[in-house]
Amino acid sequence: MQPKKNQQVSGLVFVDAMYFLSNATAFLTVIWLIPGIVFIETMIWWVLATICVWILIRMNMVPRFVAEFKNNWIILPFLIFSGLSIFWSVYWEISLSRWLILFSTVVAGAYIGLRYDLSEIIKLLSTVGTFILFVSLLLVLLTPDIGIMNYYIIQGAWKGLYWHKNHMGLIASFVNILFLINIVSSLQSSRKNLFLWGLLYIFSLVVMYQADSVAAIITTILLHGGIFILLVLAKFKERIRAIHYYIFIAVAVLSFILLYINASHIFGLFNRNTTLTGRTPMWAHLFSTYINTKPFFGYGFNAFWYLDIHRVAMQKAAGYPDPIVISDNGFIDLLVNTGYIGLSMFLIFYFGLWWRSIKFATKAKTVYDFFPLILMAYTLIANISWSVIFENESFFMFIMISVLFSISRSIPEDRIS
Repeated sequence: MQPKKNQQVSGLVFVDAMYFLSNATAFLTVIWLIPGIVFIETMIWWVLATICVWILIRMNMVPRFVAEFKNNWIILPFLIFSGLSIFWSVYWEISLSRWLILFSTVVAGAYIGLRYDLSEIIKLLSTVGTFILFVSLLLVLLTPDIGIMNYYIIQGAWKGLYWHKNHMGLIASFVNILFLINIVSSLQSSRKNLFLWGLLYIFSLVVMYQADSVAAIITTILLHGGIFILLVLAKFKERIRAIHYYIFIAVAVLSFILLYINASHIFGLFNRNTTLTGRTPMWAHLFSTYINTKPFFGYGFNAFWYLDIHRVAMQKAAGYPDPIVISDNGFIDLLVNTGYIGLSMFLIFYFGLWWRSIKFATKAKTVYDFFPLILMAYTLIANISWSVIFENESFFMFIMISVLFSISRSIPEDRIS
């Protein structure tokens, strides 16, 4: 029994290490733009993916792995197209390296999804999130020159372990939602760890607030509202009729219109404006100057921002004091790198996972079953003003793959053994 338990613990530590490493290139500084770091990251991910395959072979799960890959074909169009973009990339070495990382995260994510259910994935992510928040707090308290932004246009905001306060804030927002899910689960099952999750929940809110990220605050508020609605629907679904859905949709549309009309006042509450801190003019220039030049195929998977000439040109166009390193929108970054064709291929995967998450949520038995839908809502909202899908790290792409395979297990093992 003891060796088996040790194997289980080592397996959990291995998965947590992968989740942590998938976010590591966003730590402290813009190291993901250093080619040597990219190549090292590629080697690390190849080793991790190889270990995942080795474990699957030892557990006789390769037939199941292959079968589930066929069931989850929605990732393949983007995986294939982004790989082909190497042949027209403006920096093919980077595109190749970044594609190999993507391929490795798909393999590793599939491994996690096949071995662990949603509740286990959430617990694993909660462990990683707790570690990140505490390390970030230590950096803020012990080495404020590292943990707190001291930039002439950004003063005093916590960035903790990350290169920018917005990344810190959005990670804290995501971890806060994980803690909220654990709180709800504890309430539903009368577990004794409610107090612990409650403290961690408050702690994550403090970190998020100190990061001074409006995107993180808005994301957190909207996701809390979404979770509340999902819980109400789950509790009263037997009493809900079509008219209730029509009323909800009407209220949602009206609320959106009112928010849009009063956008300037709402942003003013956060000391921001409707340009999203200069993002919309930058996006306009990116479209007119670069995206419209290579609209269909793009500049090569994750290659655009690796050229200094692009970063400096965008800096001058946006009137920003330093070179710009991301477009601050995950979908626009995918568009500039892989064009409209590549973005369309990604959306096959993205909206496919949305659809599967919705279907999975309709049969929810616990709050954990809502996590895929909550995750997709997070990636949609957070990506509006930050690149969280696959630009300077692979954390959320990794999680989405894990979730896709976890909720799509549809082939009994005895049919493919």
